[in-house]
Amino acid sequence: MPSVTALRRWLVFVALLRLLSVYLGVFQHSYFKSHLFDLQPVLVNELYGRTFATWTLTTCALCLICAKNPRVRAIYGATLLSFVAALVHFTIEVLVYKTMSLKSAANPLIIAGISTLWMGAGWNYYLNLASESEASEDHESESMPTLAKQE
Repeated sequence: MPSVTALRRWLVFVALLRLLSVYLGVFQHSYFKSHLFDLQPVLVNELYGRTFATWTLTTCALCLICAKNPRVRAIYGATLLSFVAALVHFTIEVLVYKTMSLKSAANPLIIAGISTLWMGAGWNYYLNLASESEASEDHESESMPTLAKQE
């Protein structure tokens, strides 16, 4: 199961990157003015920084929870959806609202893009592993009562 280990490591790595963004959002929101929303820095204020940090902390928690067990359908789906939301958000900011240059949006777009593709492509693989392990656990639990009855 090397791909499961790789996904888990990737999710922890992304969570650590997101923790950095949480710090920046809470304590140094001005960083977003010059390095992220470089085309319209006037729109970034302390409230935006804290809001961004809150959302990012939530998605960081999702990454860590999914890294712990990527085979739970609801957790996997919520984590995948958080990457899709990030991808859509940054794409819209670049193309529609023009608050970010492609250069400043490149890192979040790359992380969200890779994660969305990886998790989307692996949806059946990782969740089928869950079905297989649940089936083997169900089979073991069905045999347990018979063993207990024999004693």
